[in-house]
Amino acid sequence: MSHANQNSLQPTLERVLTCPKLPTLPVVAMRVLELTAKPDVSLREIAAVIENDPAIATKVLRTVNSSFYALTHRCGSIQQALAFLGLQTVKALVLGFSLARSVDGGGDDEVSFDFTDYWRRSIYSAASAREIAMLTHRCDPDEAFVASLVQDIGMVALWRAYGDRYLQVIDLAKGDHRRLSVLEQRSIEIDHTIVGAEMLSRWRFPEEVVEAVRCQHRSHESAPNAIALARTVELASSAAAVLSVSKPHAELTRFRREGQEWFEIRPGPMTLLLQRISDQADELSRAFGLDTGASADIDAILRAAEELRRGQGLVEPTIEADEVEMPVAMPRGFASIPDARAFGTALEAAFHRSATQTASASMSTSARASTQRNDARSGIGMMLVGIDRARSVQDAYGARGLEAALDRALDAVLAIGGGDVCAFRFVGAEIAVLLACTDTEELCRIAELVRRRFAENAVPCDTASGGVFPATISIGAAIYESDPGLRQENCIQTPDQLVSASMFALTSGRRAHNRVVLFRREHAASEQ
Repeated sequence: MSHANQNSLQPTLERVLTCPKLPTLPVVAMRVLELTAKPDVSLREIAAVIENDPAIATKVLRTVNSSFYALTHRCGSIQQALAFLGLQTVKALVLGFSLARSVDGGGDDEVSFDFTDYWRRSIYSAASAREIAMLTHRCDPDEAFVASLVQDIGMVALWRAYGDRYLQVIDLAKGDHRRLSVLEQRSIEIDHTIVGAEMLSRWRFPEEVVEAVRCQHRSHESAPNAIALARTVELASSAAAVLSVSKPHAELTRFRREGQEWFEIRPGPMTLLLQRISDQADELSRAFGLDTGASADIDAILRAAEELRRGQGLVEPTIEADEVEMPVAMPRGFASIPDARAFGTALEAAFHRSATQTASASMSTSARASTQRNDARSGIGMMLVGIDRARSVQDAYGARGLEAALDRALDAVLAIGGGDVCAFRFVGAEIAVLLACTDTEELCRIAELVRRRFAENAVPCDTASGGVFPATISIGAAIYESDPGLRQENCIQTPDQLVSASMFALTSGRRAHNRVVLFRREHAASEQ
């Protein structure tokens, strides 16, 4: 922003920032910001400051011990939380809970501002930003979490300052935040991104967070030191829009395009990302004690988007599944499905079929065009489904308990995959699943739905107290791409490499527990 523009905005900005109803940051948050700016601050000193505010300390510990962070050991104090999760994570939670307190939405006079919508966008954006940062490693996940959580604080400030006039601007935007900024500039001569950034600057938030909030809808304009964070925040906003608006198709297209262009995230991982974000956002909403509306139905969103694209003629019909020599119908029960040897035979047959089709394809112009259109659905997908902490399950509930968990996992696979999948016994507490004709996105969608279905209920078992016990699964997914360029990219050229890739991905998922992981080249590199 030019110096002249800054001067012209100053009177309007000061009017907003001097409004007596403006949100204020609690003392504990201001003190934590001051201390964390010091290079030699001790964890004990920060813990003491947080514990002086029992309400925030309690919420921090409750969140730290929730499935949002999936710690293997319970934290009993703020100092333990700092030791287990690090200073930045605890700082992010303190700032988040402090913000929720300052923007509480309570009182009859607050009814006119839609705080449910405000917090849904904030919570979903924060969960999205953390997941994106963890996936891409381009910026700090906790800094991304905070920046996305506070990005719309300027909206509350503008509403406090302008009342009904600002509510009319929000109504005109119809939920489109990019359009909202334009309408704000036209009506009030300033927008919520500028107001929010200035508020955070005066509260002494880190410069990169301030810059990311200022450029949340135009990350290309951010300073070089903050562009990765700004892009993460902007992509997180797109994810939140997919999961929040009534017609998410355009937002889904934007989300996929931005993820590919900025972070080289392919459609399959993007689908997994949306599933993970939805779960994490629900958990975060409970931790914050906020009403953010109904959970997002990711599968329905993706199906609706696919139907819309088909209706507009934007995609070609998928090819029929390859007729690989595999069992057409399988008996239920882990012990009765084909074993690892049968899996090896089926996998070799699938690869042979794929190679034969490629070699015999006509090389006419029309045939090449048809092949290119259908290649995306011609890959060979593999999922390796494993019971998390299998040894502990067996120790606690015996071999029958472990088999009961595997039976439930198989039920989930067959219920979700139907006739498109074939399942086999693998090594240990694992099920190998083969999809003979798929693409990355479909593979990831099925894997995530299987994980979610398994997690819906406890495992029934007569050796467990009460007749059930809790368990989770992780899934390693990998794909042999039909496109030679994509095969070169993910280094899966043979049946053995496909199996190894699935094993690497499952190992990565089991470290976090209850995860679906799609194999990427760096998984193999990290194991060496």
